Amino acid sequence: MEERQSAFEALFRAHHAAVYRYVVRRVEQTAVQDVVADTFLVAWRRHDEIVGDPLPWLLGVARRVSANHLRARARRAALDERLTAHSALPPASGIATQDGALRRALTSLGEADCEALLLVAWDELSNHDAAKVVGCSTTAFAVRLHRARRRLRQALESQSEDSPANSGVEGIATSDVH
Repeated sequence: MEERQSAFEALFRAHHAAVYRYVVRRVEQTAVQDVVADTFLVAWRRHDEIVGDPLPWLLGVARRVSANHLRARARRAALDERLTAHSALPPASGIATQDGALRRALTSLGEADCEALLLVAWDELSNHDAAKVVGCSTTAFAVRLHRARRRLRQALESQSEDSPANSGVEGIATSDVH
């Protein structure tokens, strides 16, 4: 084991700079260290497969690790686009989504508040089931929901008094805890 470790350390010292330069040309700066580290992780795991000059083998590994990183980045960007294109609020439900005041109030809330309200109002889950979704106790979820309703009420009240903010809101902002 000690012999393998010293051989790997020599490989790392000899080729780290070349692998780093190779990766810098292929991925964004923030990911270079991760891609280089993953390349040498593969080299550690598959050290016995390296035959002859290790640099071409290492650069081949770096090429594949870089490609995987770029594909993952493209998938994340596509997902971000799809999520941005669709509102966080479902298009149809028992609550009037065309109510601009309600939409603005919901989007002004934090993610956890909005999630708690939507699990109960849109998904029609009980506090017990919603707590399972968010990974907390039923009591903790009830407190979270109570606070979210209070914040929603405050957000609605802070908006202009002449808008029909309360139409369709009663089920979210004021309903009793399940």
